[in-house]
Amino acid sequence: MIPDFELIKELFDLPGSDSNGNGAHSTNGKQGRNREESSRLGKSALNEGDYETAVQHFKRAVEQSDEKSPWVLMDLGAAYATAGNVPQAFRQYEKAKRVQKSGELMVALASLYQQVGRSKDAIARLKEGVELEPQSAYVHYKLAEGLRKAGYKTEAIDAAQVAIACAPDQSFYHYWLGEFYLSLGQFQNAVDSLHAAIELSPGDDNLYFLVSQAFWGLDKKQEAIRSIRLASDIDTANMLYHGLLERYLRSSGMTVEADQELNRASKMDLYDQEMLGRVASKFQFR
Repeated sequence: MIPDFELIKELFDLPGSDSNGNGAHSTNGKQGRNREESSRLGKSALNEGDYETAVQHFKRAVEQSDEKSPWVLMDLGAAYATAGNVPQAFRQYEKAKRVQKSGELMVALASLYQQVGRSKDAIARLKEGVELEPQSAYVHYKLAEGLRKAGYKTEAIDAAQVAIACAPDQSFYHYWLGEFYLSLGQFQNAVDSLHAAIELSPGDDNLYFLVSQAFWGLDKKQEAIRSIRLASDIDTANMLYHGLLERYLRSSGMTVEADQELNRASKMDLYDQEMLGRVASKFQFR
């Protein structure tokens, strides 16, 4: 699956995840000669997990800014948020908001509200974000995510469907809605959404893993077995797929075929065993 740029960016919004904490930080002690250089140093410091230095670089970038720009303030706010200084992060985001509102800024503010347990305020900011950028699939998706976390299932589905309407060629949004439908036991809707995701990203084994469960929930056992075999064909090293296939086959009365999967299924690690246990519990496999 290849998510869109905004989702890739969000994935890496936790700087320092690749850092093991060893070695000197390359930006410590340096000073940017202009806003662009200070911002670049700040982002490098974030990637190294040196949050205090990142804050200093971004503060300098704000001081060096000749024009009112919300982006430098947002960078500084993000650095404070990553460093765990939520009050200062709020302060910088509010400053940015006074300069220029944007969907991305509302998403950032919502994230802070969620961090402090204020889900209603988070949803309000996300709704403001979609009003500011009604064509942004990403902002609609973040609203759907926020609504889902808050327990507003129907509203979350509606928001996700708008995200899909804004970016129908993005596999991720179809996947997200399909996985949500699956969690709700709405199996036919899950099949429909995951089918769309598979058409856009046919090499994603996880999509076949999920749609196999939706087929099983619809009592379409052969389709479920075919789907999990496809997942296994794509990722031959994933023993979870063999474990689930063994359960499907045995529950379908195909004992000989199920026994053939036992050797590979026995190689599942603890994570895969727990995942299989959750699926098995959902469908009450024998």
